[in-house]
Order: sequence, then structure tokens, then C-alpha cells
Amino acid sequence: MFKRVGIAGVGLIGGSLALAARSAGAEVVGYDRDPATLARARARGAIDRGAESFDDLTRGFDLLVIALPLPDTLAALRLLGSYAGAVIDVASVKTPVREAAVALPNFAGTHPMSGRERSGIDAADRALFTGATWAIDDETPAALRRRIVAFVRSLGAEPLVLSAADHDRLVALSSHLPQSVAVALGAQVAAAAAGDPRATALCGPGMRSMLRLARSPLGLWEPILRANAQPLAAELRALAQRLDRAAAELETGETAALASYFRAAGPIAEDLDA
Repeated sequence: MFKRVGIAGVGLIGGSLALAARSAGAEVVGYDRDPATLARARARGAIDRGAESFDDLTRGFDLLVIALPLPDTLAALRLLGSYAGAVIDVASVKTPVREAAVALPNFAGTHPMSGRERSGIDAADRALFTGATWAIDDETPAALRRRIVAFVRSLGAEPLVLSAADHDRLVALSSHLPQSVAVALGAQVAAAAAGDPRATALCGPGMRSMLRLARSPLGLWEPILRANAQPLAAELRALAQRLDRAAAELETGETAALASYFRAAGPIAEDLDA
């Protein structure tokens, strides 16, 4: 267990990690470029104190957590140079992160599969990681990996060790595709509502649940989607092919494709809920 944890970025993920780590008995020091965010994190009990600079987090901590947007994560990892302490990140793609951290001898690329469409310290929750899968790069040094696995479990999550390439390929389906579909569906609803306001009046709980992710900020997601562009493009095309098949059949009065989708989708939805 890491007893002293420094966290760069105390938004949703960093703040939730801070709350969970403190609950597990760690001392947590946070840094954020926004003084108001840092003050709010202190007021919420997410951190024991704030650091004056990112550099302060490299002195005397058992673990440094980079919980910043992807471009800032890459910049921070390069800034660390050959820093010898234990470092993890929590970004949504792992291949570019591994490349940026190549000089760090004790680095683990990680990604908790938990989040919300809302961002910021006020959305942070110490139970955010409970029951969640937490991906860990399989190229992490063995001794550090054991410590990261124990740390992740102390936060309530379940570790999954896999390669950066496999992670990025799989999250293109499990995370980046749903985000892309939600905003595309939202854009379609917006276009329909612009021509006929009754379109939104007839949107019920199903549409609202489908559009939950559409509230996510572009500034957070655009770098992630760009960084994982090829795997995501493949998933988008595969989904488009399924939709095209269903549309073509419906035009001829057939529903075989949709029926097969219903049969496959129901059990997987039940498995995910379980």
C-alpha cells in the first residue's frame, strides 16, 4: 500500500482517487493549476493539503498519480524525465502514454473503467471505482505491478493486466464507441428538433439514457478520440454496417437483422449488469 500519494489533477478521476485513497488510509497531497479547484478538493476532504507546484509532487511521495487530460498527461510525463519514483497515469489511451513515459523506470500506465458525463471535483465520489475494472499495462515492472495491483484493490477496483495495444483496441469498442454514438445520436435529435420541436417532446427515458454521454465535454474527448482514431474508426464502420443492413432489410419489410441484434444484445446487457 502506498502511504503518501501525490495527485496531479483533482477533477473527477483524480478527486475520486484522492477520496478513495484517503479512505484507505493514505496521506494525499494534490496539485491543480486552478486554485479554486484545489481549495474545493481540500474543503471536500479529498486531499490533506495542496501542493504549490507540480514539481512538489516529486519529492517524498510513494506514488505520483497523473490525473490530467490526455495532452497534459503526455506533457507531464515528458517533464518528469527519468524521475525514479513510482508513477501511474489514468488516461483513456495507453499507447501514446507509454511512449511519453519511456524514460521513467517505475511507471505504470493504468486506466480505471469508471467515469461520469460530469467532470470536476464536485462530481468526485470515493465509491467511483468500487467494482470497476482497472487496466494496468503489462509492461509495468513486476515489483511495481504488484504494488499497483494492491493499491487498485484497496480503492475497490479489480485490476486487469493487458498490453497497451489490446487496451486501446478494446476501449475503442467499450468506451470510445459509446461516446461517439451518443453525440451522433444527440446531433440527429437536435437536427430533427430544429425542424419540429415535437421531436424532443416525444423523447422519453430511453432517449434520455442513450444521450447521457452526450453531456461529456468536447475538450476532454477530442484528444482521446484522435489518439485512438484507427481502432475507433474500425468500430464505427462495423456498427454502421450493422445499421445499414437493418435499414436495407426494413425497406423491404424484413427484420431478420434487427431480430439477430435483439437476440445477441439482451444477454450481453444482462451480463454487464451482473
